[in-house]
Amino acid sequence: MDHTYYTLASWRVRPGHGNEFLRIWRDELATAYQDISAVARGTLIQSLEDPGLFYSFGPWESIEDMQAARSDPRVNEAIDKLVSLCREAKPGPFRVVLTMP
Repeated sequence: MDHTYYTLASWRVRPGHGNEFLRIWRDELATAYQDISAVARGTLIQSLEDPGLFYSFGPWESIEDMQAARSDPRVNEAIDKLVSLCREAKPGPFRVVLTMP
């Protein structure tokens, strides 16, 4: 399976909101994606040097699957909740242009 399309986001979570951010990402956003596509996967990483900084990313099998997820009301509601917990949030769609062998 060759993944060409990804969602990628940077999240700068406001102090004191980390646990709620994790709960929403896990229980609401990930669940909504899984309901859209059983093969949907995502990863959330946290900076070791700056614990309020997170990045999330996940592959999509097609641009249509990614667009369907991004237009789903449950996904949008979860993303809106995540954004409300952040000082800065930059989610977006991306495509692979180069890879290392």
